[in-house]
Amino acid sequence: MSTGPLSSVQLAHIAREHYVRRKSRIQIAEETGLSRFKIGRMLDEAVERGIIRFEIVASPGVDVELSGRLAAHYGLEHAVVFEQSADTDADAQLGLGAAAATMVEELVRPDDVLGLTSGRTLNVMASKLTHLPCRDVVQLAGIAGPILESGLEVIRSLAALPDVRPWPIYASLVMSDTEAAQGVRRQPGARAAIDQFGKVTVALCAVGSWDPPNSLMMINPAVTDEDRRRLRARGVAAEVASTLIAEDGEILHDLDARCIAISDRQLRAVRSRVAIAGGPSKTRALRAVLRSGLMTAAITDTFTAYRLLEQ
Repeated sequence: MSTGPLSSVQLAHIAREHYVRRKSRIQIAEETGLSRFKIGRMLDEAVERGIIRFEIVASPGVDVELSGRLAAHYGLEHAVVFEQSADTDADAQLGLGAAAATMVEELVRPDDVLGLTSGRTLNVMASKLTHLPCRDVVQLAGIAGPILESGLEVIRSLAALPDVRPWPIYASLVMSDTEAAQGVRRQPGARAAIDQFGKVTVALCAVGSWDPPNSLMMINPAVTDEDRRRLRARGVAAEVASTLIAEDGEILHDLDARCIAISDRQLRAVRSRVAIAGGPSKTRALRAVLRSGLMTAAITDTFTAYRLLEQ
């Protein structure tokens, strides 16, 4: 076809009928007397000549291309990478917490049971929410560190929202020995929350880093210097709830019997498992978590995403 003004008008007309007025190629063919194959070729030509231009617009602040690359690299169902202006842990916590809050309605349905671990990023998320789509909210791990940074604080914030039923755990994440942990699990309050683990359908999980150290579990009083030395020697890089993960993604069960938390087996049974983490000190830990296959999705920042794709 000619590239003059007349042909441009014809192509623009066909394009408008198809893409703006949503007419099928057959309808346009009947109206113009051209074959549907001719209409198809004209639409292709309109694209080639720049008469039709496609613009894909995602949510503001989301790097769509990087999100797709990260999901493909780690075999995730979904990944969302938020643009961030500064590469610091503090910026990542605040930015990702606020960003995660905007995604809760997409992640959680009214019939879901939402589970959450402890973590400063999740505390930021909880503080930004004004309502939840679902009713039941389950604390997936005991109190790892200071109350204001614990899963209990996350649950407390969410319990203040309308129509939310919380399932808290008023116990430390790590106990001094197996017998103490067994005793806590038998207590009615803890037992009620633990019994909800099998009902959780969406889990939002913070990630703790052991090397470099940025973990509430790591500084728990029941985790001894000998525990830390032994676990570091075994290559622990991260934890989710109380599940310890080596750099290559291997799950380590050294402290399982002493912890009050959802197990890795129970976590894998949850339909949607989302890691929310970012910042320089969390990159190695998040990489280990994604290698483990424990998560189905990840929310992070652009700086961290680029580092995760380097190896």
